[in-house]
Amino acid sequence: MPLWLTLTGNVQKLGITTYQYGTHIINYGGKPYALKSSSVNLDIYVDKQVQIKGTKVSGYPLENGPELIEVTQVVVK
Repeated sequence: MPLWLTLTGNVQKLGITTYQYGTHIINYGGKPYALKSSSVNLDIYVDKQVQIKGTKVSGYPLENGPELIEVTQVVVK
């Protein structure tokens, strides 16, 4: 059963990292979360304050990286 999360923050494009997964990142509660989405174009939300909804991808984090979230919905705040 997927774990649904709601996170609020500023979406950033993910650069070169040691963990190499996700396309974007958001910080929530002082913790980074790697983001990916097969249904939402996250590029249009870069540098915007948003609320995202999605599910935690099982098997992550890897290599001391952040949790990976499959984003299903984004709302600009």
